[in-house]
Amino acid sequence: MNIRIIVFSVIALAGTAGLLVTGLSGTGNGAREHDEEQDEHEAREHATVRSLAGPGDILSLEQILQNARQLHAGRALETELEAGRDGMVYEVEILDANGEVWEMKFDARSGELLGEEQEE
Repeated sequence: MNIRIIVFSVIALAGTAGLLVTGLSGTGNGAREHDEEQDEHEAREHATVRSLAGPGDILSLEQILQNARQLHAGRALETELEAGRDGMVYEVEILDANGEVWEMKFDARSGELLGEEQEE
């Protein structure tokens, strides 16, 4: 399966993560059509993630978030799953208790930390 980039945002509340579906809000017909197209696109992306995580091709987002929080306890701001040179990579942004934002990259198959940096 060829996947270029799968992007989704995560909100972590009380230790659980949920997907944040974003779109344009408005009352115009064009905004509603855009919302429907955006929803369909995100549904396809989420189905792709589930199809990879289900058979064990990649770790679940929950597992990756646990790994990230062991390194930097805090609230997940954003996650991305994308195709890297050597396979799928999760990028996770965490806001820690000191107000610092950490970006970490994990191998999606093994959960191994590939790199991290503190954002300014």
